[in-house]
Amino acid sequence: MEISVGIPTLGNPILEKKGDYTLLKNMLIGKNFHWQQAIEALLPGVVEETDSKDFRIINRLPLEKYLECVVGSEMNPEAPFEFLKAHAVISRSWALGKILNIHNHSENGKENLPDMIVNWEDTCDHEGFDVCSDDHCQRYQGIQPISSLALSALKSTEGEILISPSGKLVDARFSKCCGGRTEVFSTCWQPREEECLKSFEDPWCNLDSLTEDERNKILKSILKDYDLANAGGFMWETVITAEQIKRNLLQKFSRDIGDVTDLNIFSRGASGRIDKLLVKATKGNLIIGKELMIRRLLADSHLYSSWFDIEALSESQWHLKGHGWGHGVGLCQIGAARMALEGYNYKDILTFYYPGASIKKTFNP
Repeated sequence: MEISVGIPTLGNPILEKKGDYTLLKNMLIGKNFHWQQAIEALLPGVVEETDSKDFRIINRLPLEKYLECVVGSEMNPEAPFEFLKAHAVISRSWALGKILNIHNHSENGKENLPDMIVNWEDTCDHEGFDVCSDDHCQRYQGIQPISSLALSALKSTEGEILISPSGKLVDARFSKCCGGRTEVFSTCWQPREEECLKSFEDPWCNLDSLTEDERNKILKSILKDYDLANAGGFMWETVITAEQIKRNLLQKFSRDIGDVTDLNIFSRGASGRIDKLLVKATKGNLIIGKELMIRRLLADSHLYSSWFDIEALSESQWHLKGHGWGHGVGLCQIGAARMALEGYNYKDILTFYYPGASIKKTFNP
């Protein structure tokens, strides 16, 4: 089975043939995130240029080769074996849902009104390929250094996917750190729920009880260098000013509602993540959602998550104290890695993070 990947570049694509592979010298990763950068990527399969403004390269390759690249791109290849196996299963399940058009979500629920912006990013925003190469979907950075352990994890789970109790392919979402409680699908994307994506307490991603050496062992075992530099998402805090919010509204959302006077939580999801935020200003009020849009509004790049409390420090400055790194839906990578290091196998990990799901080798859509 083949998958097609849309890849952004920094400027026009710079390509060089390297035997059976294609070297892309200016692949853009972390687009619009604080770790955004251009890297060189060695791409397997067929590489085609497009005239798209956002995705200048389409890479077509076998699904299992794609998964090998994803495992090497998403995390450190020296991650715990059972964690790598769990990630192989969820990455395969998620990708297969896109190839078979099972999980191609609609734009139902998005709003762009004078007093409300509700938006998110999902695969309904893609055209001409199955998945993109960045955090929007799954990280795909071409051929990466990958350990024999990671290759063994892929081989030992080859063909395995997650199936829900009703027999559907699980839309297996994941994030860096859920912050102690996972979130439901509707808080982050379309206004509906997925059967195996539930909100529940997760004790595994809180590393506070561990020694510094133990914490570093877990983080270094799974995070890439640029992620490790930004680690610390279980608990975090920051300060945002009215001027920053006003600027971000104009630059990121093309809205001018005057000087910002207050921030209020309009609604939260099941875990506590804010899915709608009320911004009060001198020219009117504006509701912003969902969680990714809120994270973009309240930081130069992104907040770690939208699970936070707001404390006014003055009439034009707010203190945000939050939990987690990412949307928090499905598997928590840091929590899953800790489970693996403490002796749980990949089936235990998947059962914990996708309640009711079972592992199957065959699937009839």
